[in-house]
Amino acid sequence: MKILKQLLFLVTLIVGLSMTASAQQNDQKKTPPKEKPPVVIIKDKEKKDDKPKDDRNKEKKPQIFFLSAVNKTEISSR
Repeated sequence: MKILKQLLFLVTLIVGLSMTASAQQNDQKKTPPKEKPPVVIIKDKEKKDDKPKDDRNKEKKPQIFFLSAVNKTEISSR
């Protein structure tokens, strides 16, 4: 029985390897060449206002905010 299992395993292994080797043969079909992509032309954006922006009226956000909170509780045992 042990020899039969080994023989069946060996036959299955040989068949599987031969199938994978035949699947890896060179493919003679060549893929068609890719089409050239369309060329995108970027136009300069027209400036509506040449004046500098007035940022004085806008509220300014703080750049750094640091908060340190410490909770100290003492437990005394008497």
